[in-house]
Amino acid sequence: MIYGLKGNIVELTLTSLVIEVNDVYYEVLITNHDAYEKGRELFIYTYQVFREDSQFLIGFQTLAEKKLFTHLISVSGIGPKTALGILAATTTDRLEQAIEQEDVMYLRKLPGIGPKGASQIILDLKGKLTKTTQQTSSTSEDEVESALTSLGFKKADIKRVLKKVNAPHLDSEQLLKLALSEFRK
Repeated sequence: MIYGLKGNIVELTLTSLVIEVNDVYYEVLITNHDAYEKGRELFIYTYQVFREDSQFLIGFQTLAEKKLFTHLISVSGIGPKTALGILAATTTDRLEQAIEQEDVMYLRKLPGIGPKGASQIILDLKGKLTKTTQQTSSTSEDEVESALTSLGFKKADIKRVLKKVNAPHLDSEQLLKLALSEFRK
């Protein structure tokens, strides 16, 4: 299983991107093409789907989004493409909120989900999601903020730079390097 890819984006469409990793090009299906920029280096979490007639990679910006995807495909009647469509149509927070509040009407508005599918999602996932996302939510911004504060940077400047960098998929060390390079500009 391919856990993730780190490389440069060489192609970008509405539904996929091509990432070059050590002279190998991977096509990855994505949910939000606006979050990516051709020519930029990135790390993307992946989920590999194997079917009799095809295989493909699905990419996620955050580990929480990937975990939510794996929960969705565990629901009876929801496959990878439907789950991808669901994640493209909403945010992870809003989807979790709808599931926890048993908001069938909201879930029915998502692509590929009817009344039975919405009820099945609630039945299978209610109570399971909040624990997962709380465990996977990144503390790297807090760690970087603490490190930058100890280096003498002002809190307001740190918040501004971290908001500008906005890279939730990076670990603390990568985010710190990026923030420091932003301060040098």
